[in-house]
Amino acid sequence: MAGQKRRTKLRDRAAERILEMVISGNLSPGERLPPERELCERLGVSRTVVREALNLLEVRGLLEIEHGRGAVVSGGGGHAVRDTLELLLRVRPRALGELLEIRRILEVEIAGLAAERALPEDVRAMREALDRMRTRIDAPEGYVDADVEFHAHLARCTRNEVLLVMLEPVVELLRASRRVTASLPGTARRALREHAAILDRVAAGDVEGARCEMRAHLMATARDMERATGGQVVDLGLRRPERLTEGGS
Repeated sequence: MAGQKRRTKLRDRAAERILEMVISGNLSPGERLPPERELCERLGVSRTVVREALNLLEVRGLLEIEHGRGAVVSGGGGHAVRDTLELLLRVRPRALGELLEIRRILEVEIAGLAAERALPEDVRAMREALDRMRTRIDAPEGYVDADVEFHAHLARCTRNEVLLVMLEPVVELLRASRRVTASLPGTARRALREHAAILDRVAAGDVEGARCEMRAHLMATARDMERATGGQVVDLGLRRPERLTEGGS
């Protein structure tokens, strides 16, 4: 039993290391990974562990194992995208800034569409999320959950199913990035006021006003992130890779 657990841990760590190789090597969908023998040497594990790791990544939609070609990078689905993004944030610190850039690209227009299309029940749902943010202002985890919920309701207001599918893989990453700044003194209360301003513009049907308030909120978020991290590597609570040894626990 202990031996099986040890091998399972080795498999999981090996899978993570292999995925890091894919990202750091900028391998595109369809490109082939190094052969098993080379992976064994680079990871310091047996061929059995490497094969199990490759099979795990195939199940997760990150790789495809093709007869005669070995393991190749897959296009991946929603879960694969999320797994890849989580690791990307760890191995490329500047990716967090890029994630915030994506928010600016998408959420400013989401706010505008919400102001144009929101129904009364949408406004009520966002107001309830805002109230939960207010009551949990001193509980970072609960506050962050309500924050994410507010933005999810805002996105649903667009009535754009394609957009919602695109956003799904990054929801947990956005939650993790919010945790970085939620505990900064004064940040939660200021962000609460910004969310209230966004909601006011959405409820009023003010498209350009909603965009403007969202843009201001995201600019403040970027400043908070810089203040929270000091420009250093951001730890989003994602597990870091460990050194692989066949005898490890």
